[in-house]
Amino acid sequence: MVAALDAIYIPEISYPELLGLQSYFLEAVRTGRCAPVLITYRLAGRLVALGRYHLYAGAESNREVGIYRRLTGGRIVGAGQGWLGCALILPSRDSLLPQGLPLKPEQVLNRHLRGTLAGLRKLGVDCFYPGRDAITIDRREFAISSFETDSSGAFLLETFLAIDRGLQHLVDDLELLDPDGALTAPMYGADRVTTLARELGRQIAAEDIVKAIEAGHESLLEQVRRRELTEQEGAETKSRGADLAARGWLTSRKRDPTLTLAGRERIQLGFAEAYLALDVTNEIDRIVIAGDLIANSAGLEQFERELRGKPLDLVSVSAAVAKTYADGANYVLGIGDLTNLTRVIMKAS
Repeated sequence: MVAALDAIYIPEISYPELLGLQSYFLEAVRTGRCAPVLITYRLAGRLVALGRYHLYAGAESNREVGIYRRLTGGRIVGAGQGWLGCALILPSRDSLLPQGLPLKPEQVLNRHLRGTLAGLRKLGVDCFYPGRDAITIDRREFAISSFETDSSGAFLLETFLAIDRGLQHLVDDLELLDPDGALTAPMYGADRVTTLARELGRQIAAEDIVKAIEAGHESLLEQVRRRELTEQEGAETKSRGADLAARGWLTSRKRDPTLTLAGRERIQLGFAEAYLALDVTNEIDRIVIAGDLIANSAGLEQFERELRGKPLDLVSVSAAVAKTYADGANYVLGIGDLTNLTRVIMKAS
């Protein structure tokens, strides 16, 4: 069980550097080169944050609105101006629990958001985690969370908190970035979403929110040690972020016109999609799963590999779902019952 947590606040960071930072700490925390870490940060600019599995082939920015792809899955959220980001990085998703008490994937957000909830309540915000991916106040969403478990087992929980610019602005930002409507997001009315400033009836400094969140985590752990990024960590952040950008991370998952069969299914968090092509024997040659789902990247890659070379029929697809996800080592959340994953693929037949 983690007894001590490093806490780092970065008042301004670019999104390539953020991705590099998260990538570095996932490796460093897992290998024991540093303690588990809670990173709070403000992204520069007015941004839209794609989930890991959204398909996107557009521009990086348009009319002062930028877009980037997260390391975590889940739905599209706002970021940057008016938002505060929070990343909790642990050696594994079970690290905060007594040894021998593993977390099921569907329990992860409930357990790991407790420090953030405790901190926000210290500010006088009567907030809750009712399930799925949102933190709410009086049933209005103001924070969205997702998580990734990488191939080594290292864990990243990512939360975006609306300070004074909430989810209601997301559709307008997407229209600037994606006028053809390839990306989808719900229309958020004022009755469905809120911000910390609205609920508190005043503007609140990001630094005050950060201190409260750190204090909330400290109330659950033995020690939270506040520190700055080291020179080496800063250099790794820039290097890894530049490498991801050079490899085209933003558009690494995009619509392939040769995948001519497509299925789409409404799920708890939005939509799940499947795009595939069959070979001359009518078996699956290539397949891409996309959308608003929360899944560990290694598991989703395994699932896509498992389907290749299989007939596109209910028995084969159901068997691949069970083989990949039944034991809980891999996870796909926000989709409801796993039969919905089978259903979206079969819709492409």
